[in-house]
Amino acid sequence: MNRHLLAASIALAGVFSPVSATEQYPVDEVTGLIMAPGWEMVKAQCNACHTSHIIPQNPGNREVWRDTIQWMIDTQGLWDLNDTWEPVLDYLSTYYNETGIDMKIFRRKPLEASQMPPMPTQQER
Repeated sequence: MNRHLLAASIALAGVFSPVSATEQYPVDEVTGLIMAPGWEMVKAQCNACHTSHIIPQNPGNREVWRDTIQWMIDTQGLWDLNDTWEPVLDYLSTYYNETGIDMKIFRRKPLEASQMPPMPTQQER
């Protein structure tokens, strides 16, 4: 009887174990984006201004991505996404959130001013 319980628990573990997005979808070799539904829209929107390789370095939930994109609109000249907000946020918050991303890809937080090297003076240049 224990043998049957063990077999059943192993089978169920396989059914309910989380599968990463990169196991479900291939990664585009050029952009580095997970080729899941919505990736082409994100590719078009994001790569118009910068490489999409920075996307995995900045994971976030839906609110973080909304704030990041709004910052780009407010300060970096990004156009308003209009009717593409929701599909872009769906994709980014699903495949590049804090928990679903491979954290081997990593970006450190900015250094405090006290940790920065001294800036050269005009005379030193």
